[in-house]
Amino acid sequence: MIFLTLVLSTFREAVAKKIFLGFFAISTLVILIFLFLINVESVEGMVDMMGAAGDEGIRKLVIGFEVAMIDISYLLIITFCLISVSSFIPSMLEKGNIDLLLSKPISRTNIILAKFTGGVMLVFFSLVYLIGFVWIILSSKSGFWHFPFLYTILWLTLSFAIIYSLIIFIGLVSQSTILSILVSFFLVFIVCPILYVREATIFSLVENNVVQFIINFFYYILPKPNDINKITTDIITGEEVNSYMPVFSSILFMLAVLSASVFYFKKKDY
Repeated sequence: MIFLTLVLSTFREAVAKKIFLGFFAISTLVILIFLFLINVESVEGMVDMMGAAGDEGIRKLVIGFEVAMIDISYLLIITFCLISVSSFIPSMLEKGNIDLLLSKPISRTNIILAKFTGGVMLVFFSLVYLIGFVWIILSSKSGFWHFPFLYTILWLTLSFAIIYSLIIFIGLVSQSTILSILVSFFLVFIVCPILYVREATIFSLVENNVVQFIINFFYYILPKPNDINKITTDIITGEEVNSYMPVFSSILFMLAVLSASVFYFKKKDY
């Protein structure tokens, strides 16, 4: 019961800080822009042209819109969502807040897990709103109800959860919102994309086996949001997924970082 209360407190904090309102406003804006775009004359003509080509033409057009929506949603999660939730842990650790929290009959492990669960659920419900409405609009307009697109909600939530686990750990250690944002952005926008294309770019320039081993080492131990995004796209388009290794290794990273956060929080004297 107390665990659920802590989860709900994360929602209340998000409402108080206008985070939830921000999610809703940005998602609504994206939905309205999307609704406008699929009703402009050029797109209407494209729909008619694809419709003349039969079900396969409609299918390709719908999936094309869905893939674009995946990229937009991914950027929304990486930017606004991560920036917003980065304050949850430093705010919790402020004098007065942490004293009150630790006075409650709940373990420190459950405190961390409740904060994690609350943040993930916040993004999950936001994605249900965004992806769900886009799916309904697109399906109603085209007549093609592509249910695999809804899987995007789960995959994007997973990508967020993996990075959010790192934000929690950095927030505990540094008690700094800014540092949490900077480290997570550096990882997601610079390190992970570079490692994702390492074979096509870096390895073609660097042939030293030791250097390649080090690069591969960091690739396998760090989260792989770009790979997960590619897997999501493959599932939506019906392409064969070569390997789910990036998903499993990223989940292991998340579990390891959450465990480290729990361990650190237990040992820290506040």
